[in-house]
Amino acid sequence: MIRVAPPGSEPVDGVIDLVDVLGKQPSDRLIFDQHGQGDDVAAYFHTGGTTGVPKLAAHTHNGQLAAAYGCAALMSLNSEDVLTGTLPMFHVAGTILMGISTFLAGAELLMLSPAGLRNPTMVARFWQICERYKVTIAGGVPTSIGALAEVPTDGIDLSSIRSGLTGASLLPVAVREKFVAVTGKPLNEIYGMTEASGLISCNPFSGEGGVGSVGFRLPYTQITIRRPGPNGTIGDVCDTGEVGVLVIGGPTVSPGYRNVAQNAETFIDGELVSGDLAYTDEDGRIYIAGRSKDLIIRSGHNIDPLMIENAMQNHPAVAVAAAVGMPDAYAGEIPVCYVQLLPGATATDEELRTHAEATIGERPAWPKHVHVIPAVPMTAVGKIFKPELRKDAVARSVNAILHNQNLGGAEVAVETGGTRGMIVNIKLVDCDAEEAQQLQEILNGFLFETRLEQS
Repeated sequence: MIRVAPPGSEPVDGVIDLVDVLGKQPSDRLIFDQHGQGDDVAAYFHTGGTTGVPKLAAHTHNGQLAAAYGCAALMSLNSEDVLTGTLPMFHVAGTILMGISTFLAGAELLMLSPAGLRNPTMVARFWQICERYKVTIAGGVPTSIGALAEVPTDGIDLSSIRSGLTGASLLPVAVREKFVAVTGKPLNEIYGMTEASGLISCNPFSGEGGVGSVGFRLPYTQITIRRPGPNGTIGDVCDTGEVGVLVIGGPTVSPGYRNVAQNAETFIDGELVSGDLAYTDEDGRIYIAGRSKDLIIRSGHNIDPLMIENAMQNHPAVAVAAAVGMPDAYAGEIPVCYVQLLPGATATDEELRTHAEATIGERPAWPKHVHVIPAVPMTAVGKIFKPELRKDAVARSVNAILHNQNLGGAEVAVETGGTRGMIVNIKLVDCDAEEAQQLQEILNGFLFETRLEQS
């Protein structure tokens, strides 16, 4: 463990003091007692934590170099390139791609303040900065790209840009189209995971792109799409075009989590089970169809939330959309969508629901409710944090039941955990035993655990 402590702080057994050890190094190089070997652990990275508590994943020297080299090759990076350093540097893609890939290629990295595109001034002046520094590859996470696409470019020369770049989360179709309309250049996706040294596939920056695809596997990386089996197992390899679970092999795959007890169902026989649903086309391009844990299952009908989110983000007032499953006694789950509007835009829940029904061809995927909220919750790297939305959907469902039972004064608190993944704590007010029993019987029909308390 490493800590950053003020000079003169008391030492702690087993903890390396960063300031102290840096002071013992020469100014022009670093000296190590032992040089790391290819398969030695080079670093531990926290996972994104989009579906739960982050884990510490190990990276080897070989894994990081293979990932960085492969992505640099597919991006055709060279010493003439200038990249905007707008993938968060504390995130694995920022570290490996922005840090190591650019170093290997001798490219220039343009840092846009310590906060990157979380700094509103950088967003407002982004295209002017690209013009001034002759940026060749401009990008960021999809939420940032969506904000940049709204910034006027009148009179700004963007001819130096050869491509856009995005990654860290799935790209809505509407965001891609807006970026292309503004720049006239393609927006290429990079796909990766912390457990695969940060990078797995990339759309080649030279040649014909694959719209909607996350590109081809990196050199030295193996990809298979496997049919899901019971209890998190994986089965046979899928046919071309068939959706299954994406499995990764090769030197980029992490040797595992620091807490080895967390490895089960993720690292199997040296391969990484991504948890992402995907398929490939005849050329070998990879298409992400959503997270297996994000699937909304309505009366046995599997609904990909991306279908809903892409449709909602085509609405001119919508900045971000996130679809999750709301518990339902009959269907198990029904889709609902949370929407964050663009600054200054207005739209009612009913207007957005009508838009969804007009643009989503699959009727079971029509969201039962559309909720306009001030801000869709995000992780620090700009990924939508769906656990908070799922808890909100459960709370809304339970509160509707309480209202129908004339128990509207009850207090509802939702937390993750329990045998069904979600626990609903209800504190009843002025409720007799018969009413509580009746409520419990109703709630037993839902896919969450209920704990009633009578005051």
